[in-house]
Amino acid sequence: MRIVFFGSPTEAAASLESLIAAGHDIAAIYSQPDRNSGRGRNKTATPVKAFAL
Repeated sequence: MRIVFFGSPTEAAASLESLIAAGHDIAAIYSQPDRNSGRGRNKTATPVKAFAL
């Protein structure tokens, strides 16, 4: 099955991992943009983006 995946949090990354492990064809992945976080206000990727890359 071809799937377009939408998600950003850690739970969504686990779901994406399960879909890939089940052999589904992931056609595209959409996630929130990187955000500034921490004291240095460095850009941080969402868990889904980090997993996908």
